[in-house]
Amino acid sequence: MKTVRWWMRGVLLLLLPGISVQAEDVVSPCAGVKQGTPLDRPYTLDFRYAPPQWRTAICLVDDWQKTLVDREGDLLYDYPGSFGGFSTRIQVGMAGGTGQWVSQELASPRVPLVTTVRRCADVVFTMTAFAVADDGVKPLQPLEAAPDGREPAGNAHTTQPRWPVYSGPARVDLLHVRVQNGGAAVCPLQPRIRIESNKDLEYNESAALAVMRGGAVAFSERPVAVGSGSAWLELDLEELPLAPGAVREFVVAVHRQAAASRWTAGEARQALAAARAYWEKLRLPYGVLEVPDPAVQALIDSSIRNIYQAREIKDGLPAFQVGPTCYRGLWVVDGAFLLESVSLLGRTEEARAGVEYLLGHQKKDGSFELIRRYWKETGIVLWVIDRHGQLTGDDGWLGQVWPRVERAVNFIIELRGRTLEAPQALYAGLVPPGFSDGGLAEVRSEYTNVYWTLVGLKSAVAMAVRLDKTAQAARWQAEFDGLWSAFRKAAARDLHTDHFGNAMLPIRMDRPLDAAPQKGQWAFCHAVYPGELFAADDAVMLGTLANLTDNEREGLVYGTGWADAGVWNYFGSFYAHAFLWLGCGQKAARTVYAFANHAAPMLVWREEQNLLGAEPHEVGDMPHNWASAEFIRCVLHLLVLERGNTLHLLEGFPPTWLDPGARTAVNGAMTRFGPVSLELKVSEDARRAELTVVPPARTPPEEVVVDLGAWALAGGQKGTVTLSGPGPFSLSLDLRPRG
Repeated sequence: MKTVRWWMRGVLLLLLPGISVQAEDVVSPCAGVKQGTPLDRPYTLDFRYAPPQWRTAICLVDDWQKTLVDREGDLLYDYPGSFGGFSTRIQVGMAGGTGQWVSQELASPRVPLVTTVRRCADVVFTMTAFAVADDGVKPLQPLEAAPDGREPAGNAHTTQPRWPVYSGPARVDLLHVRVQNGGAAVCPLQPRIRIESNKDLEYNESAALAVMRGGAVAFSERPVAVGSGSAWLELDLEELPLAPGAVREFVVAVHRQAAASRWTAGEARQALAAARAYWEKLRLPYGVLEVPDPAVQALIDSSIRNIYQAREIKDGLPAFQVGPTCYRGLWVVDGAFLLESVSLLGRTEEARAGVEYLLGHQKKDGSFELIRRYWKETGIVLWVIDRHGQLTGDDGWLGQVWPRVERAVNFIIELRGRTLEAPQALYAGLVPPGFSDGGLAEVRSEYTNVYWTLVGLKSAVAMAVRLDKTAQAARWQAEFDGLWSAFRKAAARDLHTDHFGNAMLPIRMDRPLDAAPQKGQWAFCHAVYPGELFAADDAVMLGTLANLTDNEREGLVYGTGWADAGVWNYFGSFYAHAFLWLGCGQKAARTVYAFANHAAPMLVWREEQNLLGAEPHEVGDMPHNWASAEFIRCVLHLLVLERGNTLHLLEGFPPTWLDPGARTAVNGAMTRFGPVSLELKVSEDARRAELTVVPPARTPPEEVVVDLGAWALAGGQKGTVTLSGPGPFSLSLDLRPRG
């Protein structure tokens, strides 16, 4: 289906060879899209909707040991388990209690050294947790076996039957504790360490070690056991008087598959400096996106780091994983967008390896079905192959994997054929009943599998056309057309009028509805973009999008995921992309900021959470790196977006990025045309801006269109600027007053 190309119409005013201004003489179709009421301070990132609790990863890149630190500063290991979701928890406080939480911060967005401050009366505990980045850490001799896998708890909608067994090189995490008496009198100080573990925990008094399966905890001072149970241990360090202003330091060292040793405070400081150097020297794909909002930039950089912390090497290939706990593993839909985000940042070789790892899971019948009756996975993988081929421009690789493409399409054709045997069924002509996910658990006749199967077939046709496989392209197009026709017929049958009066399409086909109509609409948003299935004026699409808009809370869609009374944070990206595709750039930008404001101050997201002030409720992993990938994708696409053979720039440019001296840059981001770069520099008086564009050269787009929105004029004209030719281009823009 073709999106109406409204932005290509208008009066062209010649400025320079290859540069023309398109006057804004037609009404954008965005004017007919319901957009809701903007929040107060819509372009301010202040974490106003942060979850009440959070977890931060301190592990190394590609680390097997996914150490987490919670908001209170506790170290968390061995997911899943009974101690706050973990089998091992390590906590530091005083004999009188852990005290009051004061703050927690990262060393920087790129450096995950986590410092937590707690106060016990006049005593201040400053605890810095980090992974030792030292190849000299000695392994256990002999290497202990990793613990057995366990059945997941509270994740009945997943189909991974067992938790995997993790083991790897020797690893050490340090908790460097600095205690200061902030009072006016001498006070007694007796630090207490509490260890909770169901991993056969015991205290070896002669060695002064807390020992458990897979690791041991050592202390810079010899502790005394003051209490123990079958799965917990409390250890006190020596009680000492602490003068006013005086400081005491000690170290808790957690050894995983490593020979235990006692770390002094001086050694911990050296290890901390080495860890900082490790992270600062890492060549992760930073710098592709540079934005003038420091809070947004921090989230971009942290998102990149978190993706690489969650990654692991499996079967010799990088497996881009969603998170460190319940989503530690391969998830096809999540992984698709993780791989795209890495490709957009220029790491196409790494993404290629990740795609190869994904393709290794194809079944003999050609399908991809890591989750039972999750038929959409086959369509998603076809899109992954197509998108990776676009971003790399490597038709040779596409030819190499073509047999996998053919087998996947043949499976889809066979799958759809099964539905023709039941012509009276709700799913006739579509796909069999399947699992929806994203808030809808049962296997039902539904549309998420239909949407992604359509997108997969569309991608298969496009790939066949690129490889000049004319006959296959024609056959697959006919299959797509048949499925699309069946979808339109079913959609007309299942159209529902919600209580706002919107004629929209719920995900479930059967009636009466037994779930909120906005529930599980993630794949609908994907069908808008990147699926590009709907025309810009499609009534079903606009009505369904309006239903989501009318269900906004805190700038995101309420009740569309597993949390009936909350928001699915990175659904905000799916939602924003739909508006962006329809030309509603400012609505998309405001939604991106709402998405960002649901992150924790430690620059990570939980999958879902209840609304601010409601009873706290946690859903999913944290850090959740599909969220990380979506934030990268969404911020980039506000600045650079492909539509057919045209490249559009700055459609979702936030107006607050035009402060005096502000600079926004994209440095070699990948598109289907090749890498693109741009720089927008605002003058110190904020009256003018200079825009430089280096368009893609690998397969140049027919046009590059710069959207001036309501913020700039070119040659005295508002609207858009069209660039053609090889470039680079330089434009002087007059900035329009804000407010």
